[in-house]
Amino acid sequence: MQKTILLVDDDEEEFYIIKMALEMTEFNYRCIWANGLDQAKIMVKEHQPDFVFIDINMPRYNGICCLKQLKQITQLQHAVFVIYSTFISEDDHQAAMELGASCCIHKPENIKILLNQLTGLFNNKAHYS
Repeated sequence: MQKTILLVDDDEEEFYIIKMALEMTEFNYRCIWANGLDQAKIMVKEHQPDFVFIDINMPRYNGICCLKQLKQITQLQHAVFVIYSTFISEDDHQAAMELGASCCIHKPENIKILLNQLTGLFNNKAHYS
């Protein structure tokens, strides 16, 4: 059965990068994209993602705010939440973990590093559930 990743990020290019990395894995995952919290709430109802990747640095609602609100949605109670950003401060990391994120990962400089991060995350999904 195919698993779904919801990427909440104001930069659509990140969607294509993760999608490309997923195509290089052995996992049957697909990636969908929401450009912010409002669109993410709509996507959740339609797709019920297994993983939710959230960028910290977004206009209007930052990643911590998105995490807090998305964690309250019943359809996401079994989802694995990942903070995914270029820079994650220690305060943001701590807040994310306290709000229920499973982990925080930095957006890598190349696709090979991202592939390794995704493979490790998916192989450890049982650890996060």
